Amino acid sequence: MLLGSILQNAHKKGLEVMGSLRKNSLSFLKTSFQGIAGSAPAGAAVATLTGAAAFALGALPLAAVLGFGVVMLNAVIIRRISFKTAGAGGYYSYIQKGLGTRTAGFSGIYYVFYQAMALCFMGLSTSVFVPALLAEAFGINIPSLMFYPIILGTLGFGFIMSYAGIRLSARFSLIMAAAEIAAITVIGAVILISHPSLNTPAVFTLSDDSNGITGLLLGVLLMYTAFSGFGASTPLGEEARSPKRTIGNSVIVIVLVLGAFFIFSSYLFTVAFGPLNMLTYSRGLVPGVLIIKSMIGPAAALLVSVLFINSLLTGAVIVTNSTSRVMMAMGRDGIINRRFAITSEKHKTPYFSAMFVVVIAAAVGISSNLIMGGFNAFLFAATAATLGVLMVHAVISASLPGMERAERDGVRISSVVMSVAAIGIFGFIFYSTFLSISYGVIAGTVLFAAFTVVNLINSLMRKKNYSSQATSNMIEQEA
Repeated sequence: MLLGSILQNAHKKGLEVMGSLRKNSLSFLKTSFQGIAGSAPAGAAVATLTGAAAFALGALPLAAVLGFGVVMLNAVIIRRISFKTAGAGGYYSYIQKGLGTRTAGFSGIYYVFYQAMALCFMGLSTSVFVPALLAEAFGINIPSLMFYPIILGTLGFGFIMSYAGIRLSARFSLIMAAAEIAAITVIGAVILISHPSLNTPAVFTLSDDSNGITGLLLGVLLMYTAFSGFGASTPLGEEARSPKRTIGNSVIVIVLVLGAFFIFSSYLFTVAFGPLNMLTYSRGLVPGVLIIKSMIGPAAALLVSVLFINSLLTGAVIVTNSTSRVMMAMGRDGIINRRFAITSEKHKTPYFSAMFVVVIAAAVGISSNLIMGGFNAFLFAATAATLGVLMVHAVISASLPGMERAERDGVRISSVVMSVAAIGIFGFIFYSTFLSISYGVIAGTVLFAAFTVVNLINSLMRKKNYSSQATSNMIEQEA
């Protein structure tokens, strides 16, 4: 009702223009925290890393290290591209410049798919883990029917904050993400220092992973989901100050901060719960909060619980922000319906695109819960989102040499090496997903495969030729 009212009032008042954003609104710090907050760090640390733990088991910290390495390789590639172009199109614009508009259109639609699944993942995380948190940590039981208002409330909050404008949402994200990381880091340090016997380097090997290399790779796949918001700063190229430098450098800072935090939190909760007990850990919905409650006390657990809920709400804001801007850019180029390029004159936000992706995420989240249950729905959304991320990042990696080929200095050998390495790693992780017998992972993989076929057919059958001159989303200025 609220989303429909906003749209109706916007139409009545004429508060819409085509693709107009608020220029020079974001500093380097606020731009960086869009990516940090977009990964919902507290949510991942205390709860949603259970997906990765189910496969990596006692080698969860090793999966975090490997996941960090893969993401950092992506980040370096994205930084090189961002130094050449920046705009609201984000990844879509990068691929457009390196491989042409047809490939960019194919990848841009993929981007919308995986971001919708990522937003669904945020909503499912809240609706699945918050009731478990209240029940397990505080003895508060809520009816199962609350799943539906919780998921709708989470996604609705993301839409409202995104609609209200980038300055407000960026300020909110910075404060909340900084508080999450600081609180869990301090609490974790207290646990490790006060219980020195817990510490062991063995968790950075496969010695406590009975699933072997396949389990580790599936752990890396789902660990990648924890990092998946790291590119949330890339669609802010029309709103950030000095966009080429700001976007390119922010991606590196985002991955460094998230990498350090996820490696630390994976290590903390693995050694605190026991490396040989990680299968049990993975079956708990909020094991991190329970560990903190038992080792520090209920006050610390309550603080982390509040930050956990806030983390998922903030993540929903960030995903809505980034997806709506890419859709706006694609609408301006005619890749998708031009209505998606409509923005609010007052708030300078692409609210129509934001509403679309929120509705899709809500529909998928509710239907998947009805079909397969909460936790399997969570794995389903996480897998589909991550496979989509890997696909798009593989195309981005391939676009870097293509972009450099058009430059006066030509293609750098290091760019070719990084691109080939990244694509090879993505392919290896892809392969490992087909070895899983988890219902949620298989369902997510099937959806990804089906969408791939549909998107490919749609791309090949389009009668309209994409124009190679469709570069309205790029900001070509000195870095």
